[in-house]
Amino acid sequence: MSDIPSDYRDRLDLREQLTRIDKAIDEAGKLRAEARKFDRDWWVIPFTALVALLAAIVARLPELLRAFGWPA
Repeated sequence: MSDIPSDYRDRLDLREQLTRIDKAIDEAGKLRAEARKFDRDWWVIPFTALVALLAAIVARLPELLRAFGWPA
């Protein structure tokens, strides 16, 4: 006995399948473009983290200086 259902011709819609594949290809293209953008801008995250760290240190600088006993 075959695994193919008897009404497979009614279920097989090539136009629908082609539309689905076209959408998947378009989505993959968008994802590849986004990946290229992140490859190009790899430095943004470390730079942002460094700026945030420096801002936190500068904001607390008077307290840090007092904690280390400066100016005495």
